[in-house]
Amino acid sequence: MSRTSLLLATLLVVPACDSGTKDAPTKTASKPQTDATKPAEAAKAEAAKPEAKKPVDPWQAKLAGRVLASSGLGQDGKLTAFDIVNCDSGEEYCQVCRFGASPKLMAVGSLDDASFHEDLKDLDAIAKKYGEDKVKVFAVVTDIVDGKGVTPADVASTQAKAKELRTKLAISMPVVVPAANDEGKNRAWDEYYNITASRTVMFADGRNTVKYSAVGPEDWAGLNDAIKSVVEG
Repeated sequence: MSRTSLLLATLLVVPACDSGTKDAPTKTASKPQTDATKPAEAAKAEAAKPEAKKPVDPWQAKLAGRVLASSGLGQDGKLTAFDIVNCDSGEEYCQVCRFGASPKLMAVGSLDDASFHEDLKDLDAIAKKYGEDKVKVFAVVTDIVDGKGVTPADVASTQAKAKELRTKLAISMPVVVPAANDEGKNRAWDEYYNITASRTVMFADGRNTVKYSAVGPEDWAGLNDAIKSVVEG
């Protein structure tokens, strides 16, 4: 073989220097990318959680559950306990509680209302007709201030005047005055009973559910019907 041919063969066997036989650049491992949706999903999950329930105020729940009339509680409302001062004895107690499971007739009014005085005589007679063992009756003397029945500003003075009224009318029913706390208020009376007018009358069965409610009715026919349905039913 000639020298020229040998050189040519050598060139064909040896690869060129830029043939790409060098190692390829090593790829740098990519860092895991943060999933941009995760914060949004977390926020959604947090928003979807049920809100923590606020503690229920039992008193506000009781007020919200009342059945109201234009004055006092309406039919199917419930009489509730409240402290009173008995005008004769000066004893402080709950008249609603003391009458227990007996049907109750409550008359509410102000001392200067002559029509309220006549109501008391009528209602005392009605209760006697049915019998004390069948129907209990009592009167609550209250102040009416800006269209709202409230605990009298001077309970002692009101008690004394209520005692005089009871004697004058010669009625048997207890006549009572809402008892005042240290701040001069009676929360159950002032807030719960919704008295807006003198001559408010409510009759409730033995479970304290109101069956009759009226303000200064022209007659007592509706009351008599309600009493009969309870004591004779």
